[in-house]
Amino acid sequence: MKLKPIALATSLLFSAYGMAHEIGQEHEHVEGGWNAKAGFVSDVDVESRLWNPRGKSQEELMARALFLAEAYDLKRTPEQMEKAEAARKKYSDAVVINSVMPVSVGVVGHGEKNFKAGIQRNIDAGMTLTSATLYAFPGGNGEKTIYQTATDSDKVLKQMSLSRISTVSDIYKAKQEGKTAFVYNTQGSDPAIDDPEAHAKKFAEHGIKVANFTYNNNNAFAGGGSTQDLGLTDLGVEWVKHAQANGVVIDVSHSSNQATIDAAKVSTKPMVASHSNAAALHNVSRNMSDEAIIAIGSTDGAVCPTGVGLFLNKESDASPERYVEHVEYIANLIGRDKVCFSTDYVHGILDWLERDIGNADVYPPELGFGTPASNIAPENIWDVVALLEAKGWTDKEIRGFLGENLMRVYAANWEG
Repeated sequence: MKLKPIALATSLLFSAYGMAHEIGQEHEHVEGGWNAKAGFVSDVDVESRLWNPRGKSQEELMARALFLAEAYDLKRTPEQMEKAEAARKKYSDAVVINSVMPVSVGVVGHGEKNFKAGIQRNIDAGMTLTSATLYAFPGGNGEKTIYQTATDSDKVLKQMSLSRISTVSDIYKAKQEGKTAFVYNTQGSDPAIDDPEAHAKKFAEHGIKVANFTYNNNNAFAGGGSTQDLGLTDLGVEWVKHAQANGVVIDVSHSSNQATIDAAKVSTKPMVASHSNAAALHNVSRNMSDEAIIAIGSTDGAVCPTGVGLFLNKESDASPERYVEHVEYIANLIGRDKVCFSTDYVHGILDWLERDIGNADVYPPELGFGTPASNIAPENIWDVVALLEAKGWTDKEIRGFLGENLMRVYAANWEG
């Protein structure tokens, strides 16, 4: 059976890093793992909300994969698509940025095929700039270093006659030429821990222009969002200093709220949350408190809601209508000039499903892994714009959301 292209969040089955206490059902921890005390994980129905893959046949596993694939792919009505296309035509001259595409060559098992699929999807969606992830967490790149991942990803861009840029002028030039440009980001900066000053320079040299402290877990730089029990460390303060001195934007998605607040106090340039939502609307550890969002705003930074349904609402609904709830909430806190767009859409996720759908040791369904969820895709930015127009956002405000708000952040960091 052939699968059509699908959308799935980086956290399709969440990350192995910590959503353990956020499942909505009664459960208990037992030696060696967890059990389904309330009996909510089905052993037989592959279309149940949560399903147990242990001991299942390959046919059953693929049936589950098919179900998840269909559940994650957003569907829009002809009327909604017509409105989105009208919005795209109206803002055809605008700079359009996807602040996180979590795919490159080597990160979390992705190869050239998936990277190329992501690139093409972003091109087709009309992106002027897309930021591709080179690193997330220790071990996520296999035997490759982050710099090898950058070099291998550069080769793919070259094969596709695309450019990796380093200045905002490059972005405007790409827009004038009708091209999509790329920068790199990290969702954790663990590779820089041994020598922050030296790695800050190497990050910039390899096109890593945006860098998070850590991916959910605590590290030597900062506390992660999973535990929310640590702020910014002394070494983290040093990383802020060296990163900003080398034109690397400090990103606080996946970090703890306190780390975000602490970073804002020592930052001399605008920060970004490249793919984060509001905890006030959906209270999971991956989302940000009002105080953390306001802290980013205080640096003249920007917050880009992520299109991952798991982090948008308890229904895991990533429809543009639900996505806009977070855009407007954050805008009401810190201003419409400080919000932006992110998909966090994993291209080629089917490869991941085929490999890991049965890995219950790493992704136990008792903790909520494998919940059907949808994900905003690059082209859905135009659905979002149509909705913002209907809510009274001005031309200037929408252009800011599309890209100019991030351009301000980039200019202050890369050229300030």
